[in-house]
Amino acid sequence: MKRRKLISNTLMLLTGLFCLLNAGYSQTAGSYMTYDELTNAVKTLVDSHKDFAKVESIGKSAEGRDIWVITIAKAGTVSVAERPGLLITANFEGDHLIGSSLSLEIARYLLNGYATDDAIKTSLDNHVFYIMPRLNPDGAETMFAKVITGRKTNSTAFDGDNDGRLDEDGPEDLNNDGQITVMRVKDVNGLYRIDSVEPMLMKKADPAKGERGEYSIYPEGVDNDKDGFINEDPAGGTDLNRNFMHAYPYFKENAGRYMVSETETRAILDWMLTHKNVAIVMTFGESDNLIVPPTSRGQFSSDRPLDLIQFAQASIAEASRVGMISGGGRGGRGGRFQMGDFPGGMFTPTTQQETSGRAQRPAQTAATTVNTSDLEYFNKASEKYKELTGIKTQPVLRNSEGAFFQYTYFQLGLPSFSTPGWGLILPADSSRRGRGMGQRPGATDAPAAAGANFAMGGGGGRIAGGMGSQSAGGQQEVAAQAPGIDAQYFKHLKSANINGFVTWQTVKHPEFGEVEVGGFTPTEISNPPADKIADLGVSHAKFALYLSTLFAEIKVAKTEVINEGGGLFRIKAEVSNEGFLPTALRQGVQARSVKPTMVQLGVKPEQIISGSNKTNFFQVLDGSGKRQKYEWLIKGKTGDQIELKVVSQKGGTDMAKITLK
Repeated sequence: MKRRKLISNTLMLLTGLFCLLNAGYSQTAGSYMTYDELTNAVKTLVDSHKDFAKVESIGKSAEGRDIWVITIAKAGTVSVAERPGLLITANFEGDHLIGSSLSLEIARYLLNGYATDDAIKTSLDNHVFYIMPRLNPDGAETMFAKVITGRKTNSTAFDGDNDGRLDEDGPEDLNNDGQITVMRVKDVNGLYRIDSVEPMLMKKADPAKGERGEYSIYPEGVDNDKDGFINEDPAGGTDLNRNFMHAYPYFKENAGRYMVSETETRAILDWMLTHKNVAIVMTFGESDNLIVPPTSRGQFSSDRPLDLIQFAQASIAEASRVGMISGGGRGGRGGRFQMGDFPGGMFTPTTQQETSGRAQRPAQTAATTVNTSDLEYFNKASEKYKELTGIKTQPVLRNSEGAFFQYTYFQLGLPSFSTPGWGLILPADSSRRGRGMGQRPGATDAPAAAGANFAMGGGGGRIAGGMGSQSAGGQQEVAAQAPGIDAQYFKHLKSANINGFVTWQTVKHPEFGEVEVGGFTPTEISNPPADKIADLGVSHAKFALYLSTLFAEIKVAKTEVINEGGGLFRIKAEVSNEGFLPTALRQGVQARSVKPTMVQLGVKPEQIISGSNKTNFFQVLDGSGKRQKYEWLIKGKTGDQIELKVVSQKGGTDMAKITLK
């Protein structure tokens, strides 16, 4: 009897697993996926919903991996290409695996819920979702390597130190724990000391308070090329979410040789050019405007780095100076010589004073703050996001220059949202050292060292920006760094019981002798524990579904025919926007990136006696029922049927049949 029951339970379990697989779940559900696992999960999901889902490649990565886009919409009378679309993108930064996982969970939620959820059915019947779960498959694959570096960049080779060689000085796992952190070295001329409040952390010594520096801090590794710097030229070169053409970080680390220089960024821009129906964009990335919306002045949330990472990166800041390898490495070691500009490298002046000619002019003067007329839409989305996800405290973030969501808002005029997809979990009585829990950017925030990577392997783990000043015989100091959130993040790790900090461990270093290796682990800096994926996936799917209810929705709201006699008819019509969003944001109008809405009466031009034109255009019609009126006096016959058509690039299409009587 017991054996029969065991067999029965086993069959039930196998049946349940089979159902899950048919629903698009792979054996890696609830874990972070390699490229092959993600590809298998995507194709399995789509294959089980072929009636309203498809997957195709928009291009290939530098190493030849496909960049997938999932299209989700139920076929109907209006073609998918004419419906308002929500584009979801993720994993531009190689280390941000949570973005690709949440994107896949959104696709599952929509496809598996169509038959039972009226809201999902309504949305898929009338709109289209485009989901690109992994834009940087090469960078993401390094997160499954034997040694995890936390690399953000793609695999394009790059001369990080302008010495004519590519990718020749990457990190080494000195303590053999499978991840790259940082190392601290006792140094009487060092800039840093152990934090008295939390001994696991480090702080910059403050001479005004009588504090002495006791340590120098470096990335975990050795000086492979003997140029006086550690880990300044690792594998990989371009941070895709810094490679787009708005607020492009000219001459900054990892931004690429020029705007849209990479095969991955070119692929998504080419795709955008053929999908003008995309009306809202949501990006999972390491910038945010949902947990903390833009300020009343339209400023985006500023970066939230980790000091421990910044301190290590500061040690190699001078390595990228224009063709120069100077004595600013480890304690003034090394010579100084001119190297020039080499293949695979980039002319990388760190201040405008170091350049000449045209480079002295401002690189760009484009808007970097949200149009104040558009702020209400960002605020409304932020309120709903926090309500649905419960996320209120930003994790580690960085500034958003050259990011995809900035490009799609400022250049394409689209409501464009970015979120890391998770937040910090803090004890209720947590003190707020550094910047607080999701604080808005403001005048008191010190600017970040632009272009900084927060993981030691991310494109070299470098800090770009000002060269700073060299302490006497000590470590390079970089000016104008944003204050770190180390204490807050460390409390998050302890509060959530996450093993995300390597306790300092003494190891032998070939050049320094005895050093201590430890610090924040690269995976946890950018991702929550994998067991959070399912819950975060549901809440973000609900938010994506909510965004689809905000589309502009153009309608022929009212028509009226008056027979004036003698074969003359007066036609009156009202066109409304029944959605929440306007037919174009004000930024879209300013950028001239959104086509005006067309209102067209289906008669020959010579039939119109007076009134409106046969074809009319308006730039913006606000939502929530706002209307636009038209009137024509035309020649016709009783019983004639006339078509009135309205086409909005972001608000869909509507048509009405008008009978003359």
